[in-house]
Amino acid sequence: MTLIKKGAKGLKAVDIQSRLRLLGYDLGRTEIDGIFGDETEKAIKEFQKKRCISVTGIVDDECWQELVDAGYSIGDRLLYLKEPPFRGDDVKTLQFWLKSLGFFKNNENGIFNKSTGKALTEFQKNMKLEMDGILGGKTLEHLVGLKRIIDDKQSSNYPILKKIKNSQKKPLKIILDCGVFPSDMKDGPGDNVKNKIDICSKISEICSDILKNNGFLVSVTSDKAGNPYEGIFSRIKKANKAKGDLLVSTNIGYGENKDENILQCYYFKGIKSFSRNGKRLADLICSEFEKNISGVSVQSSGASYAVLKDTNMTSVYIEGGNMNNKDLAVLLADRDFQQRTGRCIADAIIRYIAENL
Repeated sequence: MTLIKKGAKGLKAVDIQSRLRLLGYDLGRTEIDGIFGDETEKAIKEFQKKRCISVTGIVDDECWQELVDAGYSIGDRLLYLKEPPFRGDDVKTLQFWLKSLGFFKNNENGIFNKSTGKALTEFQKNMKLEMDGILGGKTLEHLVGLKRIIDDKQSSNYPILKKIKNSQKKPLKIILDCGVFPSDMKDGPGDNVKNKIDICSKISEICSDILKNNGFLVSVTSDKAGNPYEGIFSRIKKANKAKGDLLVSTNIGYGENKDENILQCYYFKGIKSFSRNGKRLADLICSEFEKNISGVSVQSSGASYAVLKDTNMTSVYIEGGNMNNKDLAVLLADRDFQQRTGRCIADAIIRYIAENL
């Protein structure tokens, strides 16, 4: 989609404002006027912060999908397995409820996939309801009736740290995702974006070489510098089709605060749960950075980026480092830094695999 940002006018701005207003966001005195002004930008930033995605004030593919998803509440529609699948906050709520009751052991990504349908059917079987795999009627009534029990649960941390299935001893496949995100292109592919593409591509290339030398299969979701503008959802689709065991996405060179020399390593975090596997991998990456790299620090934290919740494998996402910070830009562009960064990521992956085989 075309990026929609401050200054945009017309039906697209009206659509965004209408969705924000329905979600309870304040649009100021002008309300829904079809002009993407300061108040709309402020509301978008508040929405992005609440949804744990990049706070840019710009509506890109990921932000738009979050706006659409947020418009659905549990009970608004019947939910069942279909193609393409239902997606939205109603599905996410269903997944969270089923997870809290012990029927669903995956990330609550808001997509009604096969594992969601199976969990719903298991719940119906347990409750002696018709096993039709449809959320509605008696099934919804039973879940709402159990809501007090669900709300009392403080956490539901699934999946548990589980061993990687590799019964046929095939080489494990690592997916490496690099490339700019749509919001990076708000001012066109300038020098900063081109430099960032080069940084991410080089780090990914170094990491790939180390992993291959250690017997892993490696697949990438985007080309090297020069062909990088594949959309995030296309890359996610490509990653899922590749059927990897792990995914590491790098967006180094992007950071909201140019005064900070901090990289963030994100793992999936849901309503009251998080990916323990993702957190462990993120923590290992931070550990490797702490031991081997100076001049920049790495922190791990939970988030709900599409690359974390829509992928079918354990995933982490590394982001940060503002290219407008001249000193930091020099560090990020240094080939030795890129070499050490690629090795840190590869070594963390190797440690993680060794722990879980």
